[in-house]
Amino acid sequence: MYELHIHKHAQKALQKSPQKIKQKVFVCLQYLQQHGFKDCPFPMDTLKGKYKKYQYLEIKISQDYRLIVRREKQKIFIRYAGTHNSLGTG
Repeated sequence: MYELHIHKHAQKALQKSPQKIKQKVFVCLQYLQQHGFKDCPFPMDTLKGKYKKYQYLEIKISQDYRLIVRREKQKIFIRYAGTHNSLGTG
């Protein structure tokens, strides 16, 4: 079992997101807490540029909505949440 930590900026962005996105994020976070990144049902990519040195991953919640996360041992940190354009990952 993994310990989840959600940054306050990600939490604020998630609160503003549509209900449909919130439901998908909830499912994703439950899965991550139980299984980590292994066989995640949501597509993931490693990030390049300024995020590369911190080994962040981008989880695609929908066509436009993303979570930016990283893992340290048994902890998963959700650092950013938002649309593809607002996060600058495009």
